[in-house]
Amino acid sequence: MQVRAPSQSAPLAHPIELVQGFVDANDWRLHHASPHEVSVEVPGKWSDYSLTLTWQDKFSALHINVGLDIFIIDQQMDEARRVLSRLNQNIWMGHFDLIEEDGGVVFRHNLLLRGTGGATPEQIEDMIDMTLGECERAYPAFFQIATGVVSAETASTTALMETVGSA
Repeated sequence: MQVRAPSQSAPLAHPIELVQGFVDANDWRLHHASPHEVSVEVPGKWSDYSLTLTWQDKFSALHINVGLDIFIIDQQMDEARRVLSRLNQNIWMGHFDLIEEDGGVVFRHNLLLRGTGGATPEQIEDMIDMTLGECERAYPAFFQIATGVVSAETASTTALMETVGSA
């Protein structure tokens, strides 16, 4: 998935303002929950992704949370945990999590900005691009586990396989 950067941005700005610029540049849907939180709908290859980005003054951090539209039933929870563990071992930034109450799958990541005076457009671009890339890579594995199609070993091996080009 290719994320387009806005044509003009301040060198340092409030992270939520920069997110809004990326949303506009990519024609994504945005909802302002508050001055410090936005929700963004992003079309992907496997699914539409619901991103929530929240600025935390207390930590000077931007938090991104992406809910995948996959829900794991109790009978598949152990296999999903194995996939999650294997995928998380191969992620440099952020992590997948299972919501025990409803079986939801989420990806979370934080961008720490203490002492910087704001974020750069490149930091926001990297955060969103990396997050969407991890979700696109992992979605089929979690989907296969949720539907009981394959084992955790097969699902995670397929998701972690490096591919070149497209068919």
